[in-house]
Amino acid sequence: MCASYEARFGLRQLVELFAAAGAPLALRGGLPNLEPIGEVRPTDAAMAVRLVDGAADLVPMRFGFPPPPGRKGGPVINYRAEGREIANGGRQGRALVPASGFFEFTGDKYPKTRWKLAAADGAPLLLAAVWRAGEAGEAFSLLTAEPGPDVAPYHTRGVLPLPPALWADWLFGRRPTADLLSPPPAGTLTAVAAPRGG
Repeated sequence: MCASYEARFGLRQLVELFAAAGAPLALRGGLPNLEPIGEVRPTDAAMAVRLVDGAADLVPMRFGFPPPPGRKGGPVINYRAEGREIANGGRQGRALVPASGFFEFTGDKYPKTRWKLAAADGAPLLLAAVWRAGEAGEAFSLLTAEPGPDVAPYHTRGVLPLPPALWADWLFGRRPTADLLSPPPAGTLTAVAAPRGG
């Protein structure tokens, strides 16, 4: 499952992609300064797209929900998609997380081999996510399912990059969760070794 991802893309690129997908970004908070980030890790602040007053908007959130009450451990960064219906509401709902790639690890001994999986066409990936508002602000968790053929060699679960044709349906809740969340077909993603510091 995805424990970190890369966020290297420009605001103009995102604005153009979302406009073409039928979910133009409102940018009510002004134009954010999107600095390229080599690795977004749990508890880091990052940008996500969710509905704000009925329009798609780019908002800062924390990567990972706080653990449930009474449970020790780190933040909930991955959330199983199977068997869930995710609806939009005032304090939670559907989101898309822009990424230029995400990281997985293979191997049984330290240091494990780190891989970056990215779109084969070089475009940003928009990862399906769920967001919640809490005492510490808004946070998101990446949705996961059985891996598709591009992810299966690297992990037994996979995040869910959605194709642009589904972004508006996902964000605006036009179709049930199960109709939209499935692993991408073979050849959608490419993997390259990505050692830290390399």
